[in-house]
Amino acid sequence: MKLKKPNLKFKINKKAVLATAKKLLDGMLIVFTFATLITGSALLTATYVYPEKIINNYLPILTLTPELAFEYLAYTQTYYWYSIACGASLIIFGLAVHVRSLNGVYRAIMDTPAYFLNVPVVLYKKAVKFRDWLFAKIEYLNSESVKWRRFFTVMSSPYSLLLKMGFSPQMALGLITIGSTAGTGVIVNETILAERSFSNRDAGVYLAPSEIPNSELEEQFKNEVTENTLRVILNDIPVEKIDISDVNIGTSFVSNGEASKLPTGKTEAILIDGNNTTIEIGKLVISRVSCKTLNMENVRANSIKILNNQADGLSIYQTASSTIPNLRVSGGYFMSELLETSGGLYDRLHISPLDTMSTSKTYVNELNLTNVVSSGGTCEIKKVDAGEILIEFGRWGGDNSIFTKALTVSSSVVSANWEVNGNIEVRMTEVAPRPAAD
Repeated sequence: MKLKKPNLKFKINKKAVLATAKKLLDGMLIVFTFATLITGSALLTATYVYPEKIINNYLPILTLTPELAFEYLAYTQTYYWYSIACGASLIIFGLAVHVRSLNGVYRAIMDTPAYFLNVPVVLYKKAVKFRDWLFAKIEYLNSESVKWRRFFTVMSSPYSLLLKMGFSPQMALGLITIGSTAGTGVIVNETILAERSFSNRDAGVYLAPSEIPNSELEEQFKNEVTENTLRVILNDIPVEKIDISDVNIGTSFVSNGEASKLPTGKTEAILIDGNNTTIEIGKLVISRVSCKTLNMENVRANSIKILNNQADGLSIYQTASSTIPNLRVSGGYFMSELLETSGGLYDRLHISPLDTMSTSKTYVNELNLTNVVSSGGTCEIKKVDAGEILIEFGRWGGDNSIFTKALTVSSSVVSANWEVNGNIEVRMTEVAPRPAAD
């Protein structure tokens, strides 16, 4: 029987051996560097400062005589520059061995000035990055605040909520009416449940861009406007958009069993007027609007389109001018938010700057009047500079005579581009008042 030879082969883990050797080498290099730094520093110190006085003054316990203790230091004092060179070389050599490259030491020394020169640039870039981050958070919080404010405005009123859901004003009022056919119903008064606001279709005097009525201006204009007038006053803050839709104005509706009427002394149902200055509008859209007359004067625009209107008499002067730019209004961070209302009943709509403004323009990027029915008064557009004006699908007239012009564009209205098409003259009377649900 043969005996098997024992397996005496040993496996060597090369990676482990190399890692251990590297650690030992790094440790030796560190010790070597430490030793060279200490030796070089001591040599430089002995060269500049003769240590005999230091030892005799501060270390009196040493009884070494200068002949015995400092004999070896005489060489450093005698060969001054050689000692400095040797000490500095030891320090540099120790560092070079530690970093394993003299070139690395050289690059580190040469890069140091550039590093300090770049510090202000690096700090500025970090400051800009923090600034942008901070303002992004602020803008986000502002936008969220606006959204939550509108949310609570709508939710605080059943009537507003139903309109936002797509119900007509009559159906909305019918749904929030509580009671039976016996007449015991009660209508929820949204002005009690919610704060008056532009988006909540409340009449009042509004100082753009605020959608809350201005109490001081309402007191100032109390003799001029009624509590059912929608007055928008423009100032030097640009407005991104004013959107008014699905409203009745003037004498076009009946409320509480009584026909509506214009404010005392007023002849305009809708008035857009620059007063003593000018309203600069990027885009003005008047679509599906009914009015007794539409008069435009002192208007400058790059493009005017009057399309598919019915009028009880037409008079359109197409005065051309090639010097008017196609403009849009910008206001950057300070641009105001949207002013939007839908489904209101007003005796008058008035959009203009204050009479006291005379030196600067007021700015609206987009102004929309859509599905507006008015009667009893005229519609006037005065002292406006616009990039684009679109008047379409309107119904203008009321005296049943085509000899008195219901749609009038005077010679003071100039535009670089005109498009007048699809407009017809039709005898008509004003729209009959429609009952409003009570």
